[in-house]
Amino acid sequence: MTTDPLPFKVLFCFENESRLIIEIKRMNIQSEDKSAIYKWILIKKEISSAQSLLSATIYVLTFQSMAQNDDKHIREFAEGKLEWDGITAHFNGEPMTQIEDSEVSGESLELISNFLGTS
Repeated sequence: MTTDPLPFKVLFCFENESRLIIEIKRMNIQSEDKSAIYKWILIKKEISSAQSLLSATIYVLTFQSMAQNDDKHIREFAEGKLEWDGITAHFNGEPMTQIEDSEVSGESLELISNFLGTS
């Protein structure tokens, strides 16, 4: 991966053994259309014996709505529902772990950059 700054910023990230869900904000796009700037991306991990994500399936989730009640956040997509608070996170009932943006692997960031055609 190059040392150039990424054209997106990670806002939220959730992970488990089989998937990674990341909300990004595109920094290289100027638009009034929020759907052009903010994207929720799902990476289905297809880890080989080499432990590489580069063969993973990646796509943009189809955002439908969002809500927040106290510390509970809810994002609804055509593909399912993501819910989290300060302690737990679930995507379609499947447990996930919220990770800090600084802990997202360089390999995952490169995969997203390639997917968006920004590398």
